[in-house]
Amino acid sequence: MTATYEELARPLPALSPKRWYYGSVHRIMKLASPLSRGLSIGFEHGFDSGVMLEHVYQNTPTGRGPLGQLIDRVYLNSPGWTGIRARGELVKDALRAALREQAPAVGDTLRLLDVACGGGRYDLEVLKEFQASRPDVMVQATLRDYAQVNVDSAEALGQQLGVRGVMYQRADAFSDADLQQATESGLMDIAIVSGLHEILADDDLVHQHFRQLSGVLKPGGTLIYTLQPTHPQVEFIARTLPSNTGKMWVMRLRSAELIEGWAREGGFATAARWMEPQGIFEVVLARKAD
Repeated sequence: MTATYEELARPLPALSPKRWYYGSVHRIMKLASPLSRGLSIGFEHGFDSGVMLEHVYQNTPTGRGPLGQLIDRVYLNSPGWTGIRARGELVKDALRAALREQAPAVGDTLRLLDVACGGGRYDLEVLKEFQASRPDVMVQATLRDYAQVNVDSAEALGQQLGVRGVMYQRADAFSDADLQQATESGLMDIAIVSGLHEILADDDLVHQHFRQLSGVLKPGGTLIYTLQPTHPQVEFIARTLPSNTGKMWVMRLRSAELIEGWAREGGFATAARWMEPQGIFEVVLARKAD
């Protein structure tokens, strides 16, 4: 039986063998972190950070010498990161579908907002494809993240890929003022929130976010979001890996039924859903009511 968030957030008893075991693993990983790029990023930026996800998406073992590269390869092959890469491909598929559906007539503008883009890779790779296939459509995309290092990374990748019409901004995904500012030139056709809700413990914040996201979309607009109903390493992660906040990364797992219920309350109807092969992550394409 999977431990609850409350159980994982509570420190283990001082004499618990589990506490000794996980404490030893944490120390070993910290000592090995200078050898492995992945471990180094995790202890510097947080194992749930956008910087980490960009390393995971690139999936290139990087480290000091053969040993460091081997450690990084083992790290990148863990079930969670394998699932993250599969989730990224599903988000790209969902975005392709949304762009096909929302693509306007010749000469019109398509507006897209990603409220927590990380390194922006899934957005930018798909936008590059779309701009090549539909040069008649003007795209106005806004990629945002709370961390400037992620915004800078996304902008560098966008320039490298030659994606046009993209604004890169540091912003709070949950700020009403920031969300309203994004719509000054018009409501969005597509909004994306990928990998954000899964790392947040506050149910009320996530619940309310669907109402906030509804406010940035035009009637009939498309929302792409992700969720995480389970994770095979949830206790290992909670006991050994720090998050971007500096505290241990304790996940609150949420069922698809719960999240889709919150989305319905926000005014969304599920149009399609995909689960990656391990069953850790789900990607949902939903439409705002007309």
